[in-house]
Amino acid sequence: MELLYQSASSRPDDVALVYRDERVTHAELLDRAERLAAGLAAEGIGPGDAVALLLPNDPTFVAGYYAISGLGGVVVPVNPAFKQDELEFYFRECDVRAVISDDRGAGVCERIVAGWDEPAQVIATSAAHGQALTVDMLMQAEPAKLDKRSAEEPVVYMFSSGSTGRPKRVARTHGQVRGESEYYAWMGIAPEDKIFCTIPLFHTYGMGCCMLAATRTAATLVMLEDPNPFLLRRQRALELLEAEGVTIYPGVPFNFRLMAEAPASADLSSVRLAFSAGTALPRPFFDAFLDKFGVPVRQLYGCTEAGTLTANLDEDPVATFASVGQPVEGVEVLIEDEDGRIVPPLTVGEIAVKSPGLTSGYSDMEELNRQAFRDGFFLSGDLGQLDEEGRLTITGRKKLLIEVGGYKVDPIEVEDVVVAHPKVAEAVVVGVETKVQGEELIKAVVVPNDELDERDLIGFCQQRLANFKVPQVVEFREEIPKSPLGKILRKYLI
Repeated sequence: MELLYQSASSRPDDVALVYRDERVTHAELLDRAERLAAGLAAEGIGPGDAVALLLPNDPTFVAGYYAISGLGGVVVPVNPAFKQDELEFYFRECDVRAVISDDRGAGVCERIVAGWDEPAQVIATSAAHGQALTVDMLMQAEPAKLDKRSAEEPVVYMFSSGSTGRPKRVARTHGQVRGESEYYAWMGIAPEDKIFCTIPLFHTYGMGCCMLAATRTAATLVMLEDPNPFLLRRQRALELLEAEGVTIYPGVPFNFRLMAEAPASADLSSVRLAFSAGTALPRPFFDAFLDKFGVPVRQLYGCTEAGTLTANLDEDPVATFASVGQPVEGVEVLIEDEDGRIVPPLTVGEIAVKSPGLTSGYSDMEELNRQAFRDGFFLSGDLGQLDEEGRLTITGRKKLLIEVGGYKVDPIEVEDVVVAHPKVAEAVVVGVETKVQGEELIKAVVVPNDELDERDLIGFCQQRLANFKVPQVVEFREEIPKSPLGKILRKYLI
């Protein structure tokens, strides 16, 4: 909330949010947040209470985040696409006292909390389905200035690692989130900038690089309504990028691929920084977007536990395409070997990070915390290397290494070979357990773009990989399961 008070004070009449035909100034956004906070307080919500936001990217999400945080509550951003069992897991894990939901989710939320000993309140965005309590009702309250919160108080519960296992709750404090917000000012984002948001705000990437970045710098956040599925919204996205004169666009690889493949073009000359994160940006996507729009897409790196960590701000982003850049101000990145020793430049090892935005650990997971957090550093589980100038390149994922005949096989290396086959559109390589303890089979899950058989693909790999790296099993699918950010959900492939 402190960030919103700053932007509303310095730029009260400048536009903070663009959503459909609505333009909300920083002062108006503050008024909405204060009114909603007063309404929540009248319903008994106070410091330490968890409140879930089951909302799409819209002004209510932004106002809700600052209202809850301003009260000293804890924001629980939740994916609106979740089914009932998934929602109940999140709600119970966080012990939510209230849920602010759009009309589509309000009924499901009411069914979930109805059987609780102390049911959480469900607040709908409208009374379309007969909900007793709505956001509009709460915002009838008189706005009141909210107290500054302590740096040690939790402000948001995020969840990490839904791609490889059970989600882990990550509590981040006011101080940690404020620490992350400073990165965006350091990156040169200014009040004159317009940040385009197609990334879900319930995700760390969208919350940080879009919402927090815009509020901290008093920039304008331009939100694409209903961005999923992006294939059906890409033309609208291009129209907004051009019409609004967007200057900064944080996206994910499939955003840039789909826009590059769109039948129509657009003038994106206003875009001075385009970032990709969430998963590695393939070179063909980079080249296609650059060729069509003249905008190089820079990679950045971050994680749920700490937010943004590095960004490629090089003068020649084409030459350093594969790098996720140098650490942002205040962040320290080390590369360690398996014994925890720092390795020299250009040596691959596990990425360890220290950051003002870093969480102190996972909630109620002491053993995992001992493994993942050490001496103020977070052991990311990602593999990478630093060059002599301190640029980081991600090379793989430590936890995904496949054990084959005493060798450790990096699935990313095998994937690069598989997708080089002209009849492969997309591929993921995973390890499958065998009856021999510690041994795995290498399986390639493939989306073909033409008629392709298993023998052809295995033969192609045998010509390019050592025998122990060649997939023993090939599974053909129509699509690869992914999260809303395009992150591959490997747990559904094993």
